[in-house]
Amino acid sequence: MEDLRTVVDDLLRQLSAARDVPADAEPSQIIVSSLDQMRFLVGLEERLDEMLDVGDVLPFDLSGREALLESVRELLVESGVSL
Repeated sequence: MEDLRTVVDDLLRQLSAARDVPADAEPSQIIVSSLDQMRFLVGLEERLDEMLDVGDVLPFDLSGREALLESVRELLVESGVSL
């Protein structure tokens, strides 16, 4: 599996370009709506070639890059995806 940090960084870079914000901006400046979170989720699923089990609320912690990475790891574990 591709390095998870690389996947998350690449997705943030793509989304930041679409929003016209710096690629190194905090996740909360890049992912600002529920639609952005869905785009991030779909991007994760495509890059990892996995369907992720999410509930009604998307579980991404946007308070910082490390927090986002950890919330993605937790989502993968909850979805039964081996890291």
